Amino acid sequence: MQKKLFITFAIIVSIVFSFSVCFATDMLTDATNAVKDTMNNAGNAVKDTMNNAGNTMHNSMEKTENTVENAGNKIEGTGNTLEKDVKNTTSRVTNTNNDGYTATRTSANGNATFMGMNATAWTWLILGIAAIAIIAVVWYYSMQITSESNHSRRD
Repeated sequence: MQKKLFITFAIIVSIVFSFSVCFATDMLTDATNAVKDTMNNAGNAVKDTMNNAGNTMHNSMEKTENTVENAGNKIEGTGNTLEKDVKNTTSRVTNTNNDGYTATRTSANGNATFMGMNATAWTWLILGIAAIAIIAVVWYYSMQITSESNHSRRD
C-alpha cells in the first residue's frame, strides 16, 4: 500500500512540475497592473481635485475683483454726482442775490445797549454790586460777633 501511495505521489509531483505555465506569474502581472491602475486613478483623482480647487479659487478671485471694481465704480459715480451737486449749489448761491436779503450780525460785540450801557459795562456793574454785598455780609457778621463779645464782658 505504501508503494501505491508513493507512486501516486510521484506521478502527481511529476505532473505538477511538467507544466511550463506558472500561475503565480500571471497573478503577479495582474496584481502589478491593478496597482498601476489604482495609482493612476488616484493620481487622476488628485489632479482633478487640484484643478477643481484651482478653478474654484480662480472664479472666486474673479468674482471678488468684479465686486471690488463695481464698488469702486459706484463710489466714483457718487463722487461725481456730489461734485456736480456742489458746483450747481455754489453757482446758484453766487449767481443769485436772494431777493435783496442780507443778514445782520447779532452778537454782543456790536453797539447793542440796554439803558445806555453795553454788555461789558453791565458785567462790571453786576460784579461791583456782588463785591459790595459780600463785603457788607462779612462786615455785618464780624460786627455781630464783636457785639456779643462786648455784651458777655458786662455780665
